[in-house]
Amino acid sequence: MREAKGSSLAGVLLVFLLLSGCAASDEARERAPRPPAVTGLQLAPDDSTVTSVQLHAGTGENALPILQMGRGEPLRLAFDVQSANGRPLSVSFYHADREWNRDLFPAEYMARFQRDDILDYRPSRSTFVEYVHYEYTFPNATIDFSISGNYIIRVHEQGREDDVILERPFFVSEQSVPMDLRLDNVLVAGRQYSSLQPFVRFRPNDPATNVFDYTVCFLRDALYEEVRCAERPSLEMSPDLLFYLEPNEAFAPMPVPFYLNIADIRPGGRIERTDQQSIPWRVTLEPDLAELGGSTVSPFLNGQARIRTAVGSRGEPDYSAEYVSVRLRLVPPGNQPVQGQVGVVGTFSGWRLDRDNLLSWNAQEGWYEGDVLMKQGQHEYRYVSSNAGLQRSLETGMPQLENLFTAMVYYADISRQTDRLVSVQGLISR
Repeated sequence: MREAKGSSLAGVLLVFLLLSGCAASDEARERAPRPPAVTGLQLAPDDSTVTSVQLHAGTGENALPILQMGRGEPLRLAFDVQSANGRPLSVSFYHADREWNRDLFPAEYMARFQRDDILDYRPSRSTFVEYVHYEYTFPNATIDFSISGNYIIRVHEQGREDDVILERPFFVSEQSVPMDLRLDNVLVAGRQYSSLQPFVRFRPNDPATNVFDYTVCFLRDALYEEVRCAERPSLEMSPDLLFYLEPNEAFAPMPVPFYLNIADIRPGGRIERTDQQSIPWRVTLEPDLAELGGSTVSPFLNGQARIRTAVGSRGEPDYSAEYVSVRLRLVPPGNQPVQGQVGVVGTFSGWRLDRDNLLSWNAQEGWYEGDVLMKQGQHEYRYVSSNAGLQRSLETGMPQLENLFTAMVYYADISRQTDRLVSVQGLISR
């Protein structure tokens, strides 16, 4: 079994420090160079002005970005640019195999045109922090896909595909193979709590298919970089195929994340104090204790922020929600500093760590602290550290029992020279 390569939420601990949408002829498409090989899910960093990126299916802000090929709900991409003036941007799409190696020519996976423009952008209204909100929905009259699989959408400056604004992954599924997904509890040596072992059972549509051309990958919540794959089926239930992770590859519980609701800017709950006289508004949270873990009572966000469905006090929150500077404070064991960096990742950062969300040590108070810019809404976050001891403390809190596990069935299609995504199914653990 292989686990997808690339950075992961754990790997982030060591990381401190996209011709407009006009159509090209088929001939021009064939002349386009094949994209360079990129191993694993490697996304370009967001432009420093980009905030509050959302990519999901339909109207559910916490739905995974999975598109059912030829039908089903479209995907919505939304984001803000911290600027007083907007400009049209462009989008390009890349197909990838199941290990996120970008493959194929655009003519091989785009059903209509290769690129499109984002023309739906408007400045914020009556906000102290000025920003421009962008919306893009696909498939549409310009963009559609001719093959299933893993995809990456890139937002870039018009006419400059390499001038990247942001990149995000999404999936196109055929939903051509019915399957059963179950989760079993399994005890693994060295783990304090039981792990979840996923099993998938399905029957290939074509009995003549080489069963060893199928692979099933398992995703927990929106942690795309941490997908785990079962490459060889068990044939004991033939003609059905059974795929599962070995116990040592089963999903160990993650600590409960910290939850923050800043839809209403007022003291109470986790908000210790507020300052609405400053720009941006400032919110100070109660200190978080490393050894106690995250919020035990919170809604399931699936690792994604809620904005338009959370900020009911403002009309059209996408354009009218305010940006808030949130002061986070982490108390380490013994109120003592550690060797190495300490940072915070969450829905506000795409769960990626950069210099903007590193924390500094406050010797007088005995905690790490830092300010993070968040849009009003509901958010999740976790602290991370390159110090092994502190990281262990951060992982000892109560386990997160509610997770969305998604099984993805891939078929290695020799005729298309890539992996097709033939079916997807999700199951929430509780």
